[in-house]
Amino acid sequence: MKRWTFILLLFLTSSALLAVVPAFGSDYTLEIFGNANMDSTIDEKDVAYIEGVINSSNIPTLLSDANGDGIVDDRDAGQVEKILKGTEEQLILIDDANRTIKIDMPVKSVVPLVDRDAKILGVLDAQDLAVAVSDNIKDSREYEITLSGLTKLDTVGSWTEPDLEKLLKIKPDLLIAYSTYAKTINDSIGERVDVIGFSSSTPETTKDELLKLSYLLGRRENADVYFNEFHDKYLNLIADRVDGISDDLRPSVYVESSSQAYKTYNKNSVVEKLITLAGGKHVFGDLEGSGAFATLDAEEIIKRNPDVIIKYAEKNDSGYESADPTKMQALRDEILGRPELAEVNAVKNGQVYIMSSYLSYGTDYPVLVMYWSKWLHPDLFADVDPEAIHREYLRRFCEKDYQPGKQGCFVYPAGEASQV
Repeated sequence: MKRWTFILLLFLTSSALLAVVPAFGSDYTLEIFGNANMDSTIDEKDVAYIEGVINSSNIPTLLSDANGDGIVDDRDAGQVEKILKGTEEQLILIDDANRTIKIDMPVKSVVPLVDRDAKILGVLDAQDLAVAVSDNIKDSREYEITLSGLTKLDTVGSWTEPDLEKLLKIKPDLLIAYSTYAKTINDSIGERVDVIGFSSSTPETTKDELLKLSYLLGRRENADVYFNEFHDKYLNLIADRVDGISDDLRPSVYVESSSQAYKTYNKNSVVEKLITLAGGKHVFGDLEGSGAFATLDAEEIIKRNPDVIIKYAEKNDSGYESADPTKMQALRDEILGRPELAEVNAVKNGQVYIMSSYLSYGTDYPVLVMYWSKWLHPDLFADVDPEAIHREYLRRFCEKDYQPGKQGCFVYPAGEASQV
């Protein structure tokens, strides 16, 4: 039997990863060792691929060394079989901090630090594995309503600088951290607590985190349900209706931050992706910048003349905090009343919408995209009720009979309810 020996440094550095991992999308690669054929899942095809590497008919990939020992052989095929059965003793993966990490399995207790992590635990029906949370989850009005069990747990302090002594006393099997801080935290407690880092919420990173955690927490079936019966169902519905629209017929969209007037999002922001998914054109999609935001003056808005304006409302004035639309209405009236924007298409035609900052970019982002799609293409989505889809999300993935629109104001103006 031929054995392939590799230089470990080549395998375990981010430069090697960048050389072999395709871009996200249809070419998304699940960065778990054992995903030998570099697709979006681990299955029997990976066993076959590893066997092909062993007999020299396949080229070895970064992830074909399933057990991370620097050699591709029958033990790697055996590791994949264990992953498929859920009996692996260790899982090796690459996190968003570009670290190759080894997680002891099974994972029976976790501490999520970022509020997005809480949503993912809810979707995976794994919130029962949480043994503590950060302050921002414990104090969140959203999670008090949607995943109340998490807000009753002990806190380990800030999500940026958690209380390490308290974490070591709790000693969870896995600490889920923000990627920017994962290495620092790991340097302090990594020998006693496994630390994994994930980056800020975008459609891509949300999918990546959900899939990786579904393997780590033994919840792959829950991930399949979310993608097949909710996420893909509604995003495919949107795509089927907007993908054929030519660029010149797509409405241009200006999205304004909740923090101040004329603060918008540049080409590096997730807003660019969301507008495209909804069948629009980002009116400031050409803006460069190191971050996601850009502050402009009214003249630039007038020059670009957007067809639709979407303004975010602060959490304190909307969503889970309030069912009263008064403050959201005031935001809309303020934009409609800006004299400098009087001749902008969106203002002239009343195409100004307010959205709660609670509708964000985590696992519930298909709800946001559905609202935007209906605002941009009301005729194409006349039969769709985004509010009903929001209720479905909460019912299925938070097990809460919460009614957006009645118990909380998430959009203004609210459209008439219809059925999908």
